[in-house]
Amino acid sequence: MVAQDQLFIPVILGSIREGRRSLHAASYLASRIGAAGHASEVVDLKELALPMYSEEDGEELHAGVRALRGVLGRSDASLWLSPEYNHSFTGVIKNAIDHVDTELRRKPVAACGLSGAAHGGVRASEGLKVVLIEMHAVPIRDSVHFSEARHLFDADGALLRPEFEQRVDLVVNELVWYARALKWGRDTVPVPVRR
Repeated sequence: MVAQDQLFIPVILGSIREGRRSLHAASYLASRIGAAGHASEVVDLKELALPMYSEEDGEELHAGVRALRGVLGRSDASLWLSPEYNHSFTGVIKNAIDHVDTELRRKPVAACGLSGAAHGGVRASEGLKVVLIEMHAVPIRDSVHFSEARHLFDADGALLRPEFEQRVDLVVNELVWYARALKWGRDTVPVPVRR
């Protein structure tokens, strides 16, 4: 793959708990994006320490807000990973989304979930897609749902269930296809004007 074909697809990690299992999953997702020949990084919302969104003056100057906007602004697509809390995605992800705007517009996103239970955060990822649509992002149909998260990775972050690799690669490939198509569209096709 030539350099001009390389896309930038960050992974947004939506957990700030101590001992979070999703950190290994986010790193694994970023590694599979890299294996497909694209650039990635894990955007850890815990490290960004975003303020609670309040529309107060100066909020956009917060270092974490600027960093998040910068990464998403440069991205061609993004992959969001949320554990499932109370049948939904995390509050830290909703807060992060509230801090951005045009950085997601007309870009594809994959919403993925993680859970200690058998359903792997399906409700979290499906609920997240609805919010991302409102941001004028383009959620793809496919997702990765990391079920029974306690048994997926070893202490060093190595994947213990290799059957997940095929699913992750499918989602990455779908996201890349949409990223290329929508990048062409953003660069080529006039945006409809709202009256």
